[in-house]
Amino acid sequence: MSRLLPVACVLVALLLPSVLSPNIAAADGAYVGVGLGPAVRMDDWPNQLRVEQEIGVFVSGGTTGFFVSFAPSQSWGNDWWILVFPVRIGGTFDLFRNSNVGIQLGGTGTLGVALSDQFNNRRDPDPWFHLSFALLGRILLANDRLAIYLRPVGFEFGIGDGRCCGDEGVRYVAAAGIQYYF
Repeated sequence: MSRLLPVACVLVALLLPSVLSPNIAAADGAYVGVGLGPAVRMDDWPNQLRVEQEIGVFVSGGTTGFFVSFAPSQSWGNDWWILVFPVRIGGTFDLFRNSNVGIQLGGTGTLGVALSDQFNNRRDPDPWFHLSFALLGRILLANDRLAIYLRPVGFEFGIGDGRCCGDEGVRYVAAAGIQYYF
């Protein structure tokens, strides 16, 4: 709990100028984000809690259209850990927009590599080819400086060499989080 206070102070310090200054220019398309959600086993990879980070840019320079980012994630549970290092691509479009709020929908996917192993294992981690597909919904606030996102439908696929836990891993992944645009 003591770690949440510094994080909350940093978020308030970053967002305060945007909230108090409605005349400030809109976001330029670069963003950072963090999210959290469950990863539910469908084949081989276990049920886990998943934390994700993201740093990216919208090609249009705004907060709509095509985007690309680096989006690592970590998940753990059931005595396993999984690290994923993908590139995320996707696109969003506006469903509703006024001067204070925007609501968007879009699709996204990742392509990259992953590592997995048990916590108490002393051998090398298992490598995986990783990809995912998801539906994305976002609410933009504070003159497009802050987004609250939800990916309610997502599927994650891992293709490995079968050394330890099969040739493929498939999970249903949902996530919710925040993104800050600068």
